[in-house]
Amino acid sequence: MSTEAPGLFTRRATGLVREGRTRDALFYNLLWSSVGLTFAFFWLFAAFYPGASALLAFLIAAALGLPGAFLYAMLTQLMPRTGGDYVFNSRALHPSVGFAGNFSYSFWLAVVIGVYTTYIASYGFGAFGRMMAGFGAGDGWLDFGDWFSTRPGLFITGTVVLLASAAIFAFGGVRLFFKIQAGAFALYLLGAIIVPVFVGLLTSHSTFVANFNEYAANLGVQDASAKLAASATELGFAPADFSFESTLRAVSIFWFIFGFIFSSNYFAGEIRLAKRTHIYSMPGAVLLAVLVLLCLVPSYTHVIGYDFSYMLGYADPAAYGFSAGAPAYPELIGIASGSPVIGAIAIIGFTIGLLTWLPQTLMLVSRNMFAWSFDHVMPAKLSYVDPRSRSPLIAIGVMLVLSIASTAIYAFTDWFSSITALLGLTLPLLVTAIAGTLLPYRHPDLVEASPYSGKVLGIPLLTAVGSLAILGFGGAVAILLWDPGSGTSLSDNSGKVFLVIGVYLAAMAIWWISRAIRRGQGVDVDLAYRELPAA
Repeated sequence: MSTEAPGLFTRRATGLVREGRTRDALFYNLLWSSVGLTFAFFWLFAAFYPGASALLAFLIAAALGLPGAFLYAMLTQLMPRTGGDYVFNSRALHPSVGFAGNFSYSFWLAVVIGVYTTYIASYGFGAFGRMMAGFGAGDGWLDFGDWFSTRPGLFITGTVVLLASAAIFAFGGVRLFFKIQAGAFALYLLGAIIVPVFVGLLTSHSTFVANFNEYAANLGVQDASAKLAASATELGFAPADFSFESTLRAVSIFWFIFGFIFSSNYFAGEIRLAKRTHIYSMPGAVLLAVLVLLCLVPSYTHVIGYDFSYMLGYADPAAYGFSAGAPAYPELIGIASGSPVIGAIAIIGFTIGLLTWLPQTLMLVSRNMFAWSFDHVMPAKLSYVDPRSRSPLIAIGVMLVLSIASTAIYAFTDWFSSITALLGLTLPLLVTAIAGTLLPYRHPDLVEASPYSGKVLGIPLLTAVGSLAILGFGGAVAILLWDPGSGTSLSDNSGKVFLVIGVYLAAMAIWWISRAIRRGQGVDVDLAYRELPAA
C-alpha cells in the first residue's frame, strides 16, 4: 500500500474530493450514532425492561463496541477507501462476502431510516406544538402538534425532510454538508445534551411533578400525575428492583450508539488523512459518547425519576392528556424547566440531531453504491459523480426513493419495531471483525508496511483487536437474539431472524449473478479485487 500523502481526488476522473477533516468525521460519528434518540428510546421503551439500569446497560454496550471501533479505525487507516468495510472484506475474505455484508448493511439502513423521519414528525414538530399548548399558547398549537402524529403527517413530514436532505448534495455537495453538520452539531450539543443536563441537575423531582400537572391541565387533563400512575398500574406497572437480566437485555437499545459509531469509514476516501484521523474519530467518538451519557443519565433520573419514566412507558398517553403519544426526554426537560424557551431549545436541539442523520445516511449508502459500481458489480451510473456538486447524485437519488418507501412503511404499517433492524446492521460488523482478524495472514505486506505491524504475545496486533471485536459484536448479536424487545429474538421473532439471514444470502447471490453477467459482457470482475481501488 502506498504511504504517500493523499492527493486531491480520491479516484482519478471521478470528482470525489477529500474535503472532510478529522473533526468532520468525529462530528459525523457522534451525530450518526444518535446518542439523543437512543437515550429517548430507553425511556420510551422502559416497559420492556423493568428494573434495568440505564447506566450499566450503556457501559456494557460501550464495552462491547469499543474493540470494534478500534478495529474499524485501524482498517480505515490501512485502507481509507470509499465504501469502507466493503473494501476491507472483499479484499481480506472474498468479494461475494464483502459485497453481501455491505449490501445487507445498506439494505437495513434503508429500512431503519423511516424511524428517523417519523420521529422527526412526532417528537420534533409534534412535540413542539404540544409544548406551546402545554405552556398556555392555546389549543391551536395542540392541533398543529397532533397533526404530525397522524399517519399522513408522519409520511408528508418525512418525505419533505428527505427531499431537503438530498437537495444539500445536489446543490452544495459534501462541502456544504460538512458546514451544515458542524452547525447542527453545535445546536445538538446545546439542546439535546447541555440544556437537559443543567435542567436535570438544578430542578427537583417535586418541581417537575408540579410543572407536569400544570402543563397537562393546559392540555385538558387535571391532576395528570395521579392519572398517569393509575393508568400505568392498570396496565401492569409496579416499582421494580434492580434487575441484571433486564439491564443486559436493555443493551439492545444502547447498541444503537456503540455498534455503529465508526460509520465515517464508508466515506473515508473523502477525508483528509492524518496519522491518527480515524483513531480520534472512531474510538474517540465512543469515549465522548460515554462521557455524554455519564452526564445525561444521572441528571435526567434526578429530576424525572426511574418510576415516573417507567410509568410513561406503561400508561395510555391519553389518560394523562398526551393523546398524540408519550413525551420524549426533551419535552420532559422543557416541562421540568417551566420555561417554553428552554423547552424549545431542548426539542430543537434533539430534532436537529434527527434531521442531520438523514443526509448523513443518504451520503453513507450512496458511497457504498458508488464502490459497488466502481468494481463493476452494479450499473456504472451509480458511480457517476456530478462535476458541479461532486456528489454521486444518481446513487443518492436511488437511496432517496428507498428512504421515502421506508417512511411509508413506518407511517402506515406496523411491520417493524424501531429496533428490528439492529440485527441486520450488526451481522456485517461481525464479518468485518473476522476480516480484520485474518488480514495479517491474507495480506501480510499490507499490514507490515503499516503502523499496525506489531504483535501482542506473538499474535499480530490486528488479529488481537479483531478477536476482541468478534467477541464484542458476537455478544451484541447474542443479546439481540435473546431480547424480546429487539424485534429479532429467536423466541418471539424467528421470522425476522430468517429475513436477516435471507437478505445476506440474497446479496451473495446478487454478486455471483452480476459476476456471471459481466463475464458474458467480457468484463472480468475478479480483477478489481486483486488490488485496492485508488481511494
